[in-house]
Order: sequence, then C-alpha cells, then structure tokens
Amino acid sequence: MTMINCQCRVVFLELFLPLFFFILTNIISNFAFAEVRVEQGGKITTEASWYPQKEAFPGQKGGFLHIETRPELAIFSDKGEIFIQPRISGGSSGNGIVDIREGHFTTQFGGADILVGNTILFWGKTESYNPVDVVNATDYSRGLMRGEKRGSPMLSVSWPLGAGEIDFLTIGFVENIYPKASTRERPSPQILKNVSYSGGAKSGDLANAVRWSGYFGDVDFGISWFDGIGKSPRMLLQPNGKLKPDYSRITQAAMDIQYILDASALKMELIHRSGQYNRSGVNESYRAGVIGIEHNFYDIDGSGDDIILIAEYAHDSRVGRSHSGFQNDFTFGGRWLWNDVEGTEFLSLLTQDLDNGGKTLRVSFDRRINNQLTFEVNARLPYRYNRDPNNVALKKDGAIIAALIFNF
Repeated sequence: MTMINCQCRVVFLELFLPLFFFILTNIISNFAFAEVRVEQGGKITTEASWYPQKEAFPGQKGGFLHIETRPELAIFSDKGEIFIQPRISGGSSGNGIVDIREGHFTTQFGGADILVGNTILFWGKTESYNPVDVVNATDYSRGLMRGEKRGSPMLSVSWPLGAGEIDFLTIGFVENIYPKASTRERPSPQILKNVSYSGGAKSGDLANAVRWSGYFGDVDFGISWFDGIGKSPRMLLQPNGKLKPDYSRITQAAMDIQYILDASALKMELIHRSGQYNRSGVNESYRAGVIGIEHNFYDIDGSGDDIILIAEYAHDSRVGRSHSGFQNDFTFGGRWLWNDVEGTEFLSLLTQDLDNGGKTLRVSFDRRINNQLTFEVNARLPYRYNRDPNNVALKKDGAIIAALIFNF
C-alpha cells in the first residue's frame, strides 16, 4: 500500500467515523419525537430455470425452482427516512439466503445529504459491461452468469458542487456469494465460503470512495476514485481440490460519460485500476474501457413503438490476461419498447469475443399482467465457449428462465 493511500484512509476514518455516530444518534432521537408516516410493500418472485444441455460436472442439475420475497418498510418524517428491505430466498439449488439487501437512514444535515446503513449503488452508463461499477459485492448463488448486487454497509455524505454533486463514501466490505455443487454456471471445483486476503487487504477493511457527477447541457458526466477491497478475487486451489476466494485491495480512478445528440446517446466508461489479480492470479495494474452508441427510432410507422439500437466495444489492456473476459469484445443488439400500459419490452444482445470467437446471445421479454403481476422470460445462449479461457467451464450452461413477480 502506498503512503498516499494510507494517509487517505486515515483521513476518511478520522473524519467520517465520528460523523457516522453523531448522525446516527441524531436521526434516532429525531425520529423518536417526530410525526412519522409508514409505507409497506415489496415483491415475491417465483422463478423456473431450465438448462437444455447435459451438465458438465457431477452433481449439477438440469433445472431449478426458486422463490424469493423482498418485503419493504419505509418510515418518513420531516427529519429523514428509514428504509428496510430484507431478502429471503431459497429453492431446489440449495442456496437459501436471508440477508438485508437495503437497510438505511437518510436525512439532511448542514446542507449535506446523509445516508447511513446498508444500500446498493450503481455507477456507469453502458449496457454490456460496467467497469466503473465497483462498490457492491455480487451474489452468484444462482450461477456465475447471473450475478446480482449485494447491499454494502456504508456512510455516504453528498454536497452540491458546481453543476452536480460530490459524494464521499466509507464502505464496509461484503464478500461475494458463490454457487453450490448442484448449481449450473460454476467451475468444476467447489468454491469455499471461507476466504483469504492479500495485496494489502485484511479482514475488516473499510473502502474509501469519492464520486462527482453532474450535467453540462446534453452531457452527463461522472468522475470517481475508489480505494478498497476489490470484488473480483482470484481463486486459490486448495489441497482438498476446492477453490478459496482471495481478495486484494484495489485503487481505481474512473470516469463515465453520456452525451445525448438528438435521437442518439454516446456512452463511455474508462478506468485505471491497480491491485487487481488477473486471470493468471497475478496482481497487475491495467486500463479498461467500454465505448458505445444507442440510437432511438421513435414511433415506428406510427405504431407508438420505439426501437433502440445498441452497439458497444470493450477493451482491456491486459488482453488475454483479463479477469473480466471483456478484453476485446463487441456487443450489438436492440431494445423494443411497446410504450403500452403493460410496459412491454423486448431486449436482444449478442456479444462477440473478437479474440477467441466465443459468443453470448441474451434475449429477454417483460410484460405486466396487471398492477400486481409481471411476467419475465429470458434466455442466455453461449456459443464456442470452449475457446474462451474465462468461460470454458460454462460452455454447456445456456439457460431459459421464466419468472412471475407479484408486487404487494
């Protein structure tokens, strides 16, 4: 770890940990005496997934049923808001999970917006891959191609600055969740729950981040800096033949841009990251980015439908050593919006690895049945993954997934 990074971490801890406890105490006392309004809601998702090809490894299954509920509780007052969203999920894959996806206080203090607690953030602009987005860990319990963000504990303090807003964050580390033996979309060796740390990381580390985002006319611009444990560990083979995730501390400088030009949107994400393990398990600094364009054809033939064409290119300076697999990839596709009361939407994207010929076709269809029910179906079809060193273990894991979502 460099002296500069160490000093930055000390400054964050000295400034924000006392502020964290002061704000938390004030929020709780304010809510105790303020007039409050309570709202409840949430959703229940029932999902069935089918893998047409025979499993690649012993113990895997060809299909799964999954059910998940996310109840929500929001408490509002003139002093701030409390929001809680636990997650309870389980199914035939054996990955039962109970956690707090979001659970935070938000308020204003001294002209700043304050958030204390567990939450999920998204940074970035592009569709196929978001190298800028580094804050939250990932839940891979249903497969490595089906990652979903996990909530992370944090303190966020935001102030208006110029044409935008600047955010200062102190973030607690949360581990990824990996698939079990019966799950598809996994490597042959089982991934252990216990983890190790190297490259300047240790258990209990806090991450520090700063992000400024704002608008200049038709330009949506963001600049960010992150110093903390990365969410992409290397996998260390153990004497028992299993894999142990080993996390390192990374430093990343990044920017993301979106420029609206009539019916088109030009998008770009660029990063420079140090401390990341590459595909070979070596700690290596690198540069990566995604550049793309979206063009909207409005009201096709007077139908009221919109078709948005999408094209993006991803590059990584490590080329074949890239841990992400997006080292020289082109994505093309489109989104069809019916613009009807049911919110019907169809998306199709084809990603081509220009180095080894591997392809991934993703297709999805969403439609509201009524005010409470939504139907979703999506398919993900890999092709020539046997040529892709990052994804060869997933070559038989094409899937068709259907879900019924009940909002309450």
